[in-house]
Amino acid sequence: MGIGATLLKITSALSLIVSTALVGVSGYVYRHQNPHIGQIALARITVQAALGFGLLTFILSIVGYVGATKKNKCVLLFFFTFLQTALAGLVAISAALYTGLPWIDEQLETLCKDHPWENCTDEVPKIEQQMRSHLTLVRSISLSICVFLFGIIHATFLAVSESKRNMYKEIPSYERPQTFVVS
Repeated sequence: MGIGATLLKITSALSLIVSTALVGVSGYVYRHQNPHIGQIALARITVQAALGFGLLTFILSIVGYVGATKKNKCVLLFFFTFLQTALAGLVAISAALYTGLPWIDEQLETLCKDHPWENCTDEVPKIEQQMRSHLTLVRSISLSICVFLFGIIHATFLAVSESKRNMYKEIPSYERPQTFVVS
């Protein structure tokens, strides 16, 4: 086993751990978020998407580990294709949460003014603080998974190139220059 396959196994194992954290945190935030936050589409969709991409990354981590162990190019190609999709989704979630937190605060205050509920003005600062901490946690874990996914993409390239190098066999030269052929 070469360095690419070993690196892919290590990064897949670490990504498995971090994606488990993203699924847990996203599930917690989705389950415990205030019902008024659920009416704000950006907050609800980013948490649901983080949960979905966390599950996808969890599954892809297992697929990457198996592909590196078996040195199966088909599995690695499948893994690489869906890994890029997961990376793009997590980058989009992180960007939406970086730019959208102030907007979510404004939407919650507007919701309180337009559709007031009991103790609305007292609850809004508490809801904003809780929501901000939860969404910041989801954003931070999404970014950390993006870093792992960049490493996994690099390791996948190395693992595939190692499997191609093993396909070359030396032809006996009988005092001629060495020649290689792909079998």
